[in-house]
Amino acid sequence: MKALNCPNCGAALPARSLKDDIASCEFCGISFRIPKSLTPEPDMGDLLLGADFSQRINPGWELVNEDKLSFHKGPPAELRGKFKPQVNSYYALKSSGFLDNFDVSATIRFLDGDKEWIRAGFFFRHTTEGGYGIMVSVQASYTFGYVAKDEKGELLFYKIMPWAYHTALRSGNNEFNRLRVICNGDNFRIYLNGVLATSFQDDRFKMGKFYLAAEPSEKSSMEVGFSDLQVREVPR
Repeated sequence: MKALNCPNCGAALPARSLKDDIASCEFCGISFRIPKSLTPEPDMGDLLLGADFSQRINPGWELVNEDKLSFHKGPPAELRGKFKPQVNSYYALKSSGFLDNFDVSATIRFLDGDKEWIRAGFFFRHTTEGGYGIMVSVQASYTFGYVAKDEKGELLFYKIMPWAYHTALRSGNNEFNRLRVICNGDNFRIYLNGVLATSFQDDRFKMGKFYLAAEPSEKSSMEVGFSDLQVREVPR
């Protein structure tokens, strides 16, 4: 087992401390709760906007492609979308207002579709001029980038990071994966199932709407479920 460091003084604690829920530092005397992961997520800020997917009406949110959506009481309460093949992404839900700095997270579950092509995720700080996007796939890979207009004025997705596999993601249908993105000014952090996957800086877009999105591609239809959507204040 690996050693644990005290969050107060930084001293290395013996491996036996990991066996208990509460540990005490032998050097500074502080007691603290042992995190479930040795790379714990930052604390959650206050909830700004949530969604109850057991029902169709959620104040602060607007349905998109409503004819393709269904609501399931669960558990977990889940918004499911069935989408036919197409080149561009489908939106399932969007925020009614614009958001700038926030901490957003949701659970994604793939239910059906060709594993080589289907993916789902978030678009955020998104306007008619563009925004940011992150997608996870049923193959346990992810990518992120930004949307901007090309020379013809059409919105295209430009990858900041190409598709990459990550050990924190669970592959296959009917697996739950938790995606979390923290936007704070021009700083961004992406967490996959509680593990920090990457961070980057970019100042192209300051604010915009948030979208839940699915992308079946032109080669496969898909069904995907979203649950436990939370928009919170940026952690201090």
